[in-house]
Amino acid sequence: MIKYNHNLLSLYVHWPYCESKCPYCDFNSHINEKININDWIKSYKNQLLAMKEELIENNINFRHLDTLFFGGGTPSLMPLKIVESIIDISKKIFGFKKNIEITLEANPSSYESKKFIKFKQLGINRISIGAQSLNNKYLEFLGRLHNIEDVKIALNNASEIFDNISVDLIYAFHGQKIHDWINELESFLNTYNLQHLSLYQLTIEEGTKFFKDHKNGIIKLKDNDKAAEFYDISNKVLSDFRFIKYEVSNYAKNGFKCKHNLNYWNSENWIGVGPGAYGRLWSAKKNKNRIEYQNYKNPKTWLSKNLLQPDFEKITKLDTNVSDIDTLTMGLRLYEGLEISKINNLSIINFKSLKELQNQNMLTFKNDVLKVNKKHMIKLNSILDYLISH
Repeated sequence: MIKYNHNLLSLYVHWPYCESKCPYCDFNSHINEKININDWIKSYKNQLLAMKEELIENNINFRHLDTLFFGGGTPSLMPLKIVESIIDISKKIFGFKKNIEITLEANPSSYESKKFIKFKQLGINRISIGAQSLNNKYLEFLGRLHNIEDVKIALNNASEIFDNISVDLIYAFHGQKIHDWINELESFLNTYNLQHLSLYQLTIEEGTKFFKDHKNGIIKLKDNDKAAEFYDISNKVLSDFRFIKYEVSNYAKNGFKCKHNLNYWNSENWIGVGPGAYGRLWSAKKNKNRIEYQNYKNPKTWLSKNLLQPDFEKITKLDTNVSDIDTLTMGLRLYEGLEISKINNLSIINFKSLKELQNQNMLTFKNDVLKVNKKHMIKLNSILDYLISH
């Protein structure tokens, strides 16, 4: 029997526009263009209303939204009227938990103090800043439009406005020196009072400029040993600054784990609206199927399809096997591990492989909780591949 929390429900809002396309980015992002604000509000509203009907139709017994997340793209470029409307409409349709977490992603190049004061007034209580690097040379390599001075201004201003600030950083990439990374990270953490950090080792995704550059031999990936060295030293530095590592790439001060992302990793219910966004709900009708709602990726297509009435590109009842593998894959990203009883059919797990991984001290399985041991978390993808029955 699948366990899930009827009370948890998250909303993800995708804003597809950016000032420029970064060479490593494979997200659904497009260069900023003129839009009709009222048309966008109507389309978001239509999708939100449709999702309320889906919750009712599938007997999902939620008690208001737990989290709301504006992602992208660059949501800090969103017109204030759209942000305000989405918050107001969502609150009317679903209701907000008293302690709802409302996050907005921002880039230092699009940070405007007056606009962010207004974001706070509208209800945004968590800001996630995509600094990506702490070195001007590396920022240029990553194709970012901002520099270190922009990061300083954004974080200093954000610290005066918000009590919950997260920063995204990319590391272990072509040309980066490990001593640069350690010095920059330590200096950064000494300077700013941050509550959350997301550290991502650079991956080369198909369809990006970096994919072409890698194929043509212009850039290289760090070898596994060097990447592991970056990973281990990063964990040590963050631990020294009293950050708790709670997921493979995420660190938080006590009480500041990202509740929205925890809903993803715990395979709970979430709604996704906007171009390319997707949501997943556990239907409480009959056999507790998981349903996926996929939006049209192209912003103009999405807008035209949703302007008069709600429309999703695809609504799929996921196969139980697919849902179970997703629950296992996402749950093992967490340092606390996964309650194995959340998995409907345990045949997806190769128990001979599980025993071997336990004997090698890579996995522990105790009191219904399966988890990857901390020092082996960097091998998560290989562990999952070995653990899942094919």
